[in-house]
Amino acid sequence: MRFVFENIHEHYRTLELNKHQGEVISCAQSFMLKVNEPLMPEAGYIYYVPEGVLSIAMDEDPRIIGTTIEYMPVGLLEYLCPMVSFNYTALTSAKILKISTSDFERIFFNTSMDYMKELTTILSYMLIVVLDVHVERRADSGYHTIKAMLRRYLYRRTVNTQENEGIANFIIRRTNISRSYVFRVLAELKEGGYITVKKGKLISIDRTLPYDF
Repeated sequence: MRFVFENIHEHYRTLELNKHQGEVISCAQSFMLKVNEPLMPEAGYIYYVPEGVLSIAMDEDPRIIGTTIEYMPVGLLEYLCPMVSFNYTALTSAKILKISTSDFERIFFNTSMDYMKELTTILSYMLIVVLDVHVERRADSGYHTIKAMLRRYLYRRTVNTQENEGIANFIIRRTNISRSYVFRVLAELKEGGYITVKKGKLISIDRTLPYDF
């Protein structure tokens, strides 16, 4: 299996990691976020995103480093390591479940070994996804990074149909590549018949992308 996000995520989605959901829902407060609305985590709480997706960025750095995956406990990293801070923003409208850290510990540490195993699996895949992002964005050149991001964009739009972000903005918000270079590469790939872009959104990759640019 290739070490790319779509393969990792598709395999993750086949796993049965929902046994704990009933326990979480039974003690959770529920609310909605609109598109582009930030989640403002409160100390002493863990959050889940059963519907929609949130972007993740390091505090004081606007670049998106990842997105939430199913069953991900948002706020757990900050709870266990208080010196880190992340920003979360809704990429689509999103339903949020909020539970106290005491309920979180009761469910996952005191209730069931199965729940603890689920949590460990979820955290392991969170780490794998972050490592994949690191490998993807330290490619040999900006063009190679853009190629990887084109495939990631198409995959994300199949999984999260509500996402409405254009391809250029998608790349720029997640990398250090200059806006002018991103637009130049996209324009030339479109002109060469390699990709189809309509109203700023990548529709398809139509030919094998050039190895170099």
